[in-house]
Amino acid sequence: MSSALRTSHTELFNFMQLIRIPISAALAGLLLFILSGCGSEALLTNVTASSDIITPNGDGVTDELAISYTIGAPAKISAVIEDSAGTRYPIRQQLQRVPSSEPYTLIFDGTVPGSGQGVRQRVLPDGSYTWTLEAMPDDGGSPMSQRGEFKVENAAATPPTIEDLSVTAEFSPNEDAVDDVAYFSYRLPVSATTTISLSDEQGAPIPFISDLPEDATVHSHIWDGKRTDGSLVDSGTYTYTITARDEVGNIVERQGEIVVDNPGRSRAAITFTHIAPVEVSLGSVITMTARIKNTGDVPIRTQGPPSGYQYTTNNSFSSIEDGQYAEKGGGFWRVGLDWGGGHGYPFRWALSSRPPEQWAEPGKFDYLQPGEEVEVTGSVRIEQREDRMQFYVGLVHEGVGYPVNNAGRTLICVGIPHVETKCPRHAP
Repeated sequence: MSSALRTSHTELFNFMQLIRIPISAALAGLLLFILSGCGSEALLTNVTASSDIITPNGDGVTDELAISYTIGAPAKISAVIEDSAGTRYPIRQQLQRVPSSEPYTLIFDGTVPGSGQGVRQRVLPDGSYTWTLEAMPDDGGSPMSQRGEFKVENAAATPPTIEDLSVTAEFSPNEDAVDDVAYFSYRLPVSATTTISLSDEQGAPIPFISDLPEDATVHSHIWDGKRTDGSLVDSGTYTYTITARDEVGNIVERQGEIVVDNPGRSRAAITFTHIAPVEVSLGSVITMTARIKNTGDVPIRTQGPPSGYQYTTNNSFSSIEDGQYAEKGGGFWRVGLDWGGGHGYPFRWALSSRPPEQWAEPGKFDYLQPGEEVEVTGSVRIEQREDRMQFYVGLVHEGVGYPVNNAGRTLICVGIPHVETKCPRHAP
């Protein structure tokens, strides 16, 4: 090889050396750019929408829009609906997603957060809209988003209403038959699924009515001041929320406050009983003596007849004094006397030793205070032609039951003329 040729090769080699570094840098930059672009595209791919028209009216045909997508790296997904006026409605926020062999699907049912008083959620009205799906990578890289357009047609966009609402403002759930429960009454112009919940002053929820389907009529519910576990709430002011959801997802609500005052459970115990005499003749009188103590934490409301009243075996509490002492609804307490197989305690007396004119409501009712103990007497003239009468004492919580039953059982032997009797001299 000649010297000239060698020189030429050397010059070419030197030239290549001069351009080697810039070319390598350029190729590396291009490669980095391509890889970077591929990584960005892989973050959110295969985004498709099921339709460009939805008709959210509950007929089961094109009620929803399904948006499918694939994630190439761990990311948080958000979705927004935007109307033609530029109002944006977030429908998903920061949902964590990881790469998966199967695509994710986001379902949009045509509802967005409500605007306006009392509207929690509403169906979009007819019109043109844009959806935007955005992926924010967990590694702090740049987000990626895709958009699409769709129309809403034949939408059931008119929300239901809760009308003629009436709620008890204040009540005292203490089983005294006075304002023991709270009433919720309202009218639904259309069928809806109703929920009534309450919350205390700290915001702790107290479920009451959950997802109850109701027709387009007037409805009423009664709250007794108890939680779902049966425990009573404390005194205080509570916020109630009534929501009604129609079949397409429109949700409306009404809110207000209700005051709970002096809640508690009424309890009482019989501490002593005595029934005498145990041997009587037909037409004679037996006397019951009982001591009753209020063992609860609220006053016990009671009604007459007063201690000392005398019955006959031919009458009862509901027939005496022109029905003055008949049951007046749940809550009243009385001490009762019965015999035999049980007659529902026909002989009853007030849990008070005071004369009726000194009662809390003179002649009508009185209270046995927590911790208070009272002695009550009552008598019955025996006119029933039975030679063996097994008498016993009980506490009657009217409208509720018999908290104490069959106490102090005593066999009374009744001497009936011309009737052989084998009644033992003393009760067993």
